[in-house]
Amino acid sequence: MLTRGFRVLLPKRAFGLLLAAALGLSTLPAAARAEIGELKIAIQYGLGYLPLLVAKNQRLIEKHAEAQGAGKLAVSWTVLNGGAATNDALLSGNAHIVAAGIAPLLTIWDKTRGSLDVKALAGLDSSAYWLNSNNPGVKTIRDLTEKDRIAVPATRISINSVILQIAAEKEFGLGHHYDLEPFTTTLSPPEATAALVSGKTEITGHVTTPTYGSQQLAYPNVHRILNSRDVIGPATLVLAYGTAKFHDENPKVVAAFLGALREAFGVIERDKTLAARAYLAEERSKLSEADVLALLNNPDITHSFVPYNTGVIADFMHRVGSIKNKPASWKDYVFSDLHGEAGS
Repeated sequence: MLTRGFRVLLPKRAFGLLLAAALGLSTLPAAARAEIGELKIAIQYGLGYLPLLVAKNQRLIEKHAEAQGAGKLAVSWTVLNGGAATNDALLSGNAHIVAAGIAPLLTIWDKTRGSLDVKALAGLDSSAYWLNSNNPGVKTIRDLTEKDRIAVPATRISINSVILQIAAEKEFGLGHHYDLEPFTTTLSPPEATAALVSGKTEITGHVTTPTYGSQQLAYPNVHRILNSRDVIGPATLVLAYGTAKFHDENPKVVAAFLGALREAFGVIERDKTLAARAYLAEERSKLSEADVLALLNNPDITHSFVPYNTGVIADFMHRVGSIKNKPASWKDYVFSDLHGEAGS
């Protein structure tokens, strides 16, 4: 036992270890720290998130986590509406990985450069986006007026809104990209679909993927006035992303997530029936299995693990001032795990 007046002299490193322990700080390098035991993922609605829904349904992340030596990883899932909500979940720490459009990703990448450094882990969906209308007087976007209300998951920030901005610029000229923005309003895809087909609300249009767009077009009062592929061509428009801190401190979990996604893409490619059943099991939908299979065979619905043609969105958003930093290439906003792939 030490008596009063005595001092214990410790080497500086030992003192540092004790101080760190007292303060609850880890002195271990990131690679040596225990990785997270629960992976929190936030997704949205529709077949654009099918690779993640297949991974969830088949418990592929958990399987790959054990194979990577990450142990019994728990995976929790949240469904949100719109890129703004998913970005908030990521920034608040309520999710480690979120899935949203390329526009919300670029927005948060731009704002977190040099701090959280949010980047994409992988691509998910390269499907077209459609603008459907129940207004018989609207044949093209040029016919839209202040009497129309177009539903999007999130105004300004969502890829749905950005596609509308690009279409407006192509139709009306440079500087007119926000001409249709005052007509947009925020609704989730299920809510927007119900409003559009009923024809009894202020909603007269909806920018959406074929998952909901096809349901809408089954009603005689709804018609399509725009296809995004006529505006920007095929492109990866939905991605999964997270922070550099999460990515760097959890290499086994990240490897498990990417391995699970690759396997899920394989399931979608070789067994569309299993993929359709997984989708219906994980997302409440009025669609039948035959309906989902028809969608998966629709050429306007495609999925891509490696992002491609994303630069068209990045260039536009930088040019109109939606993001301050111009990416030199797609690799600027995608983690290095995919840099060896042929992305764009």
